[in-house]
Amino acid sequence: MDGNKQIMKKGIKRKSISKRIRFEVFKRDKFTCQYCGKKAPDVILEVDHVKPKSKRGTDEILNLITSCYECNRGKGNIQLDDQSTLQKQRRQIEELQKRREQIELMLKWRESLADLDQDILNQVVECIDSKIGIFDLNERGKRTIEKLINKYDLPDILEAIDISAKQYLKYDTSDNLIKDSVEDFVNKIGGILYIKNKPPIERKLAYIKGICRKKFNYWDNKKGSIILKDYVNALREYEWTEEEILSDLVNELEPKTKEMHCWSEWKRLVEGWTDDIRNWEKIKD
Repeated sequence: MDGNKQIMKKGIKRKSISKRIRFEVFKRDKFTCQYCGKKAPDVILEVDHVKPKSKRGTDEILNLITSCYECNRGKGNIQLDDQSTLQKQRRQIEELQKRREQIELMLKWRESLADLDQDILNQVVECIDSKIGIFDLNERGKRTIEKLINKYDLPDILEAIDISAKQYLKYDTSDNLIKDSVEDFVNKIGGILYIKNKPPIERKLAYIKGICRKKFNYWDNKKGSIILKDYVNALREYEWTEEEILSDLVNELEPKTKEMHCWSEWKRLVEGWTDDIRNWEKIKD
């Protein structure tokens, strides 16, 4: 029976190393035989055990090394004493430890960022709550504010809150906040931030349109935007600089807009100015 067991034991086929592990070993060793220094494809590479399997060496990657066919066959089951191999293993362990430490630091950093974002959100919500008295910002409002925090700088957000509060918060005869105005106040914060981050000319055009909306009983926002765009484009075609155009909007168009009484009057004014500018271009030619 013992002899049969011995025969069966000798007949057991040793489990081969997987292709994935072999590739990881080759990659780590830069596809170079660690005994003679020869590289693929000049030689056939194999994965060798630093501590042989016959001496209870494992298939762990730290016990595996890249060897060419000739070196592997010549070594047999002699365990390596080469200090360079041991040093390579130590370096690998150190690198793995450094990577582990860096991952831990990155996780802590991300956790601190999450805490910071939550602190900022709490501060902004407190700022809004301080302006709406008995009303509270609901979860939907908080999600909206959270999106704004991810997109805009905190000072701009706080400024937009102040602007929106002045423009949209309304009170009844008993000096109580009107609920609908509170919703408008919160909803308009994002729009104010959007406009605030536009180029100066775009911001000024948005401001002029705001004057029109408040002043005129009727206002066609789409048509009004086209009229203003045509006016600015006409100035650009006449080779005015951005600074000159902005100055014109501030010192000419904005004051005139405030003097207008209705949509049709304002429309005739701006379209007339646009035609005049295009005539300037003809005279220039």
